[in-house]
Amino acid sequence: MHTSWLTAEQYASLSTQVKGAFIAPLPAFDSLLVSGADNRKYLQGQTTCDLDSLTDDNFLHGAHCDAKGKMWSQFYLASVGEQLITVAFRDELSASTTQWKKFGVFSKVSFEAGQQHYAVFGIGGEDAHSLVSKLGFTLPQPGSLSRHQDALLLALAPGHFLLLMPLNAAKALMTTSLPFAAPNVWLAQHIQHGFSYLEQELIGALVPQMLNLQALDAISFTKGCYIGQETVARMKYRGGNKRAAYILQADTTELPAAGTDIELQLGDNWRRTGQVVNAVNVNNQLWLIAVLPNDTTAADSLRLASDSAPLLQIAPLPYSLN
Repeated sequence: MHTSWLTAEQYASLSTQVKGAFIAPLPAFDSLLVSGADNRKYLQGQTTCDLDSLTDDNFLHGAHCDAKGKMWSQFYLASVGEQLITVAFRDELSASTTQWKKFGVFSKVSFEAGQQHYAVFGIGGEDAHSLVSKLGFTLPQPGSLSRHQDALLLALAPGHFLLLMPLNAAKALMTTSLPFAAPNVWLAQHIQHGFSYLEQELIGALVPQMLNLQALDAISFTKGCYIGQETVARMKYRGGNKRAAYILQADTTELPAAGTDIELQLGDNWRRTGQVVNAVNVNNQLWLIAVLPNDTTAADSLRLASDSAPLLQIAPLPYSLN
């Protein structure tokens, strides 16, 4: 944890025993400010989302790929005046920032780490809208955002929000009696909504459709050229993608790392069939989002490739892949 707005004592006090609405500091998520006259044009040619559709009232979910269509990152992007701000898990944002800076020298665009300006929180739980109102925001619909005193609230799904707050306001917020929760509580909900992020082990390993980004409105197939577009389009129009992201659950104390194998039972044997993308364990309940063959069904017997090898149950996705 490396933040200037959350102390070690505050972090240690965060609980997983929460009921109802909660707000969770997310110190592992960072932001990046993108400035300059060409910032929209530049990112339009770098990402899967359509910058022409970005307004003051919405945000974009998108991915940044290499020339082969493998993802450096997936992110959320919004406008802050003339600037753009991207929010993502620290590993993937760092990878994309390096690439964007490398090629940005040919455009009127500049990049500044947002961690000196914004803190990132997650809001969720039952009756999350009441907490949103208490914080002074108008409730945004999924895909929209609400602004209040220079803070941005992004509605990722019903009852599931990302909050970007100026650092001084974030420090003040942490001294209040709001229902704070550990980051894992929000991240478990993130997985349950079918969302994911890229940890270091899988950066440059997956095409966007393997994480269901086409079903999450994170890919525009009409915007024109961008890096990796040929591969991403081929996956859609030629049916080249044979893998998808699945939500899995188990009652276990295990917490597998990104990239850990998942095995499928075939008769008396088990063979590798996929890998963990993200995993969260809250009170001995493990939630995973994993990449598996897209013909996997709930009737398949799956387990984690580990010492205790817990059996995994498929949970339904909250969106359609068709």
